[in-house]
Amino acid sequence: MMAQLRITLAAALATLALTGCMSSGEAVEVTRGGFTFQVTHDGTTAVARNYHTGRLNFAVLEESARAAIESASGCAVRTLTKRGEINTFDATLNCAG
Repeated sequence: MMAQLRITLAAALATLALTGCMSSGEAVEVTRGGFTFQVTHDGTTAVARNYHTGRLNFAVLEESARAAIESASGCAVRTLTKRGEINTFDATLNCAG
């Protein structure tokens, strides 16, 4: 009984740790253009992360990231820059008010 409880607890902690690695803060999961992104935003900046690691069409990925950020933030993307990290995009936003 105790061994099963320890295994269950270890599995729950591992899942929680992996979730923390995949998203930071209050990430919102948004799917656009066939890609799923974890999007965080704070004021006039946002970050979109996609964990797909295969061959892909970069232009479609970039436009999908833009659409995901706009959907999650409710703001228009002013600039969008790809980071050196795999499929991570930084954006500045134009927000009304």
